[in-house]
Amino acid sequence: MPPKSVKKIEYLFKKILRFPFLVLLSKGNVSKIPVEPAKVASILILRPDKLGDMVVTIPIIHALKDNFPHIRIEVIASPQNYSVIENDPNIDEIHLYVKNILKDWPMMIGLKQKKFDIVYDPICHDSITSLLMTKIIGRNSIHSASRKFEFQKYYDYCQPHQPEGDDHNIDNGLLLLNVLGLDPTTIKPFHSIFLPDSSRQKAEKFWLPHIDSKSFWTGLNISAGSDSRILSVEKYQRTMALIQNKHTKVKFIIFSTMADRDKALSIQAGTKAETVLIPENLSILDVSALMSKLDMLISPDTSMIHIARLMQIPVIGLYSGHIRNVQSWRPYRQELGIIVSQNVDNLFDIEPEQIFEQFNKMKQNRVAANKQV
Repeated sequence: MPPKSVKKIEYLFKKILRFPFLVLLSKGNVSKIPVEPAKVASILILRPDKLGDMVVTIPIIHALKDNFPHIRIEVIASPQNYSVIENDPNIDEIHLYVKNILKDWPMMIGLKQKKFDIVYDPICHDSITSLLMTKIIGRNSIHSASRKFEFQKYYDYCQPHQPEGDDHNIDNGLLLLNVLGLDPTTIKPFHSIFLPDSSRQKAEKFWLPHIDSKSFWTGLNISAGSDSRILSVEKYQRTMALIQNKHTKVKFIIFSTMADRDKALSIQAGTKAETVLIPENLSILDVSALMSKLDMLISPDTSMIHIARLMQIPVIGLYSGHIRNVQSWRPYRQELGIIVSQNVDNLFDIEPEQIFEQFNKMKQNRVAANKQV
C-alpha cells in the first residue's frame, strides 16, 4: 500500500484534473422533487463498478417494479457485475461500461437519445465518472444520487454523505424512492438476486444427497477481493473444529473461487468435520442458488454477505478495521455476526474463537426464534 503522502498527492492531482469539468456542469434544482410517478416512464441506473455494488442495488430495482410497474428500468453495468443481473426480468435493458472511450462514448450518446426521465447515480461517494455520465446522458433528465460529498450540489436530489453515520448501502440505494414521493422505510427490502431455472436445477442436484431435516449446513466462504481479507488454512480448520465439537449436527460447505481451490482442498483434508466443496467453474448465479439452501454463512467477502442477507440467511461477516466500511457493508438488518479486526488494512488478527462465539450466539437466537414460531 502506498504511503499516505503519496495517496494525498494522488488525491490532489485528481482534484486538479477534474476542476475544468466541474466548472462547466450545471447545479441541481431541488424544486423538481418530488416527481409524480405517473409522469415517469423511464429510469436509468448507473452501476459501472464492482459485484457487491450491484448486489446492494437489487432491492431498489425490485422496489421500483413492485410499486411502479409501468416504469422502464435500464442499467449501466460493468463486466465485473453484469452477470448478477443479466437474467433479471425486472430490468428492461442492460448496457455495458468497459472503460474504453471508443465503446463507452457511443453507448452514452445512444442512451442520451432515449431521454430518460430520471438518471440515478447510487454510488455513495464523489465519482467524476458517474457525475459526467449523469450529465451527458441525462441532459434534460432529473438527476438523482444516493449520497455524495461536494458533488451533492450537482444533483436535483441527493442526500449528503455521512462520514460518521451508520447508513447501510442497501438503504442508501433505496433513497431514490423519495424522488417519487414514496417513503423508503415502508417497502420490503429483502429481494434476492434473480436465479434462473438452470442455476436452481444445479443446486437441487448438488444438495440432493446432502439435505436432511437434522443437519445444519454452514457455508464457509474463504475467498475475497484481496489476500488481505482471507484467513489462514489453519484458522479456518480451527474454526470448523470448534463449531463441530459443540454442534455435532453442523456440516460445512466450502465456497471458494477457482484461484483458492487448492486452499479449500487443504482445509477439507485437515478437518474431521463433514465437509463438501462447491463444484468447479460455477457462475455467480449458480453459487447463489447453492447458498439459498444454507442455514448460515461465514464470509470475509461482502458480495457473498449481501447475496445471503437478501435471502435472509444469517451471516457472520469478517471485516478489516475500517469502521466506515463496516457500517456501510455490514450484514444487512442483523445485529449479531459482525467481527472486526484491529487492523485497518487486513483481518489477520481475527481468531477462530471469535467466530465460534458469534456462531453460538446466532444459532441460539435462531433456535429461540423457531420456538416462538
